Amino acid sequence: MLEEFSGEVRGALARTTQTLKNNQFKKPSIEAVSLVANALKLNKISLYLNYNKALSNPEQSAISKLLTRRLNHEPLEYLTGQVNFMGLDFIIEPPVLIPRPETEVLVETLVEVARDKKNPIIFDIGTGCGIIGIASLKFLPSARVYASDIIDPRLARRNAIKQGVSERISFLRGDLLTPFSGEADFIVSNPPYIPSSEIPFLQPEIKFFESHTALDGGEDGLFFIRELIRTSGAKLKKTGMLLLEISPEQANTIKKEALKHFESVDFIKDFFGRTRVFLAKYPKFIKS
Repeated sequence: MLEEFSGEVRGALARTTQTLKNNQFKKPSIEAVSLVANALKLNKISLYLNYNKALSNPEQSAISKLLTRRLNHEPLEYLTGQVNFMGLDFIIEPPVLIPRPETEVLVETLVEVARDKKNPIIFDIGTGCGIIGIASLKFLPSARVYASDIIDPRLARRNAIKQGVSERISFLRGDLLTPFSGEADFIVSNPPYIPSSEIPFLQPEIKFFESHTALDGGEDGLFFIRELIRTSGAKLKKTGMLLLEISPEQANTIKKEALKHFESVDFIKDFFGRTRVFLAKYPKFIKS
């Protein structure tokens, strides 16, 4: 494929775009810019400033290799090593779950309910690359976050340093709420919520590259959500709240379960008008 990328940057952009288009990728021109810029180690502005630059053989090879990986449906975010979330650039690497725009609604909801709380304590469950806890800290300057995951949090630590909030976030390793001591004002999570039977039918980028541990919510997708609803009261202050990202189809079942453990339940819709965030307020049973 190297000969296809001989010539100048503009030619490589055009051919990369056309190749992606021919293979039915939805945003070929946008992806081509990201792939070529990454291959040439340029930001997008520098890429256009070098529009007429002749490509060396190593540069041609770098573009070709990245394009081949993308044609095999490796996620663009893994190829570029970064993802934008709420206007912030985060480091991402496989197989850590790639943040989605829907999760921004979860963080926006947390920021809204925590805005007037003095020095809020937030427990972030299943932090992954750290985006929920870290983005929250960027918008809540007096907050303190404790973030847990079953995987090594080294990627989340790198992102906390990158975003300048490492002194206000602590990383714990363990399952769900087990690593935490003390009580929080808010518990927040984007837990696995896809039913196990649906995993084989996900798009290739997800099915073959992202961690199934971060996706698979058990038989009906609600295993981890039920556990968090059931156990979070013991880790929340009496005025505390639980916020979870969910699948829209799960709302009715979740509401019935949550009202056994919380005084009130609300749901917030995403950008497409679909129920996406579950908010439970005030646990009914508090430790004495």
